[in-house]
Amino acid sequence: MISFISKCIQTYPKTLLGGLFFFLLPGLAHSQIWSEEFDSSNQPVSDVWTMETGGGGWGNNELQTYTNDTSNVRVEGGHLVITAIASEGGRGRPGSKTFTSGRINTEDKLTVLYGTIEARIMLPDLADGLWPAFWLLGNNFRQAGWPDCGELDIMEMGFESAITEGVVNRRVGSTAHWDYQGNYATYGLSLDANNDLNGSWHTFRMEWTPTLITTFIDNTQIWAFDISNPASFGGEEFHQPYFFILNLAVGGQLTGLFGSTDITAPVPAEMRVDYVRIYDNGYTVLGGSSIDGGGDPPGGGTESHVASIVPSKQGGGSKAKARAQIVIVDENGDPVAGADVTVTFSGTHNQTLTGTTGSDGSVTITTTVTSGNPAFTVCVDDVASGLVYNSAANIETCDSY
Repeated sequence: MISFISKCIQTYPKTLLGGLFFFLLPGLAHSQIWSEEFDSSNQPVSDVWTMETGGGGWGNNELQTYTNDTSNVRVEGGHLVITAIASEGGRGRPGSKTFTSGRINTEDKLTVLYGTIEARIMLPDLADGLWPAFWLLGNNFRQAGWPDCGELDIMEMGFESAITEGVVNRRVGSTAHWDYQGNYATYGLSLDANNDLNGSWHTFRMEWTPTLITTFIDNTQIWAFDISNPASFGGEEFHQPYFFILNLAVGGQLTGLFGSTDITAPVPAEMRVDYVRIYDNGYTVLGGSSIDGGGDPPGGGTESHVASIVPSKQGGGSKAKARAQIVIVDENGDPVAGADVTVTFSGTHNQTLTGTTGSDGSVTITTTVTSGNPAFTVCVDDVASGLVYNSAANIETCDSY
């Protein structure tokens, strides 16, 4: 949503085309572990959602100003309702209008790494100039900036090309944005539905694992993105926690409409969201202050254990390295920072290495040993953190690639 995508293109190597944390055992995969049913009164729950405000184009020459007024963002009848409103006058041009709308996010309050994520949404008539989106940004956005933080757009509509071709209420797109060797990179695809999507409920879903991200509308695939070898395309951004954003923009670069008189979509226009849900897929990690209660620092536990091991490879050809992301938490589920983790790789990569967890309790350890056909097992041998290492509490002790 932050950056304009006028065409669905790839800009990464063609070989790739193709805080408390809440963990569940792999046997519980695809069970629902979090949901927002929007059953609060009046406005979204502030413990989970932040209402963003302001104008200035939002990096895309958008026309709306976001407000926290209930006329633009409210909870009503079990739905989140985001409303774009036009007012006459402004900008000194006859017939010109000013627009307000709503945008909410879960930054720092709810984050997710991997999982099945879905929302049930009813869209307004977008013709022409409305730009709805359901998307995610890396939760390190404030520190890393964009696109280094990474972005995943599950649903965007209102494309300039769709306006030109008369399918603006049918074309839905999904896109990834990231940094590749200091340059902006993007990969996106779109799907034209058989019928207009506005005015009825539709489910937008993303399946996100350590190897693949796939998006769907009503179980029909929109897009798939291979992230199994992030080092080859700079995609490490897609192996870190993200937060949610829901918004309804007016005009801007995706739409190709930059003047208020260019906006012909009927307003007021409502984007309704019935729910947002997260299902565990065997890799899912939830975090954020709404999960841990906002403790600073979180924790207070006396023991540590391994919450997850995600093996992968780095590079390709005969020089592929083995690596694994390890997450350490205490018995309360809080991330353990500064833990020295010792792991042993065996199989095609025989090496014992150590690493230290960051503030999110995770560390990625990569071998110097290489192989042309990685097939290895990685095991955590020891965790030295100042807490008692309770290996019996590990969610997993070894994993294989």
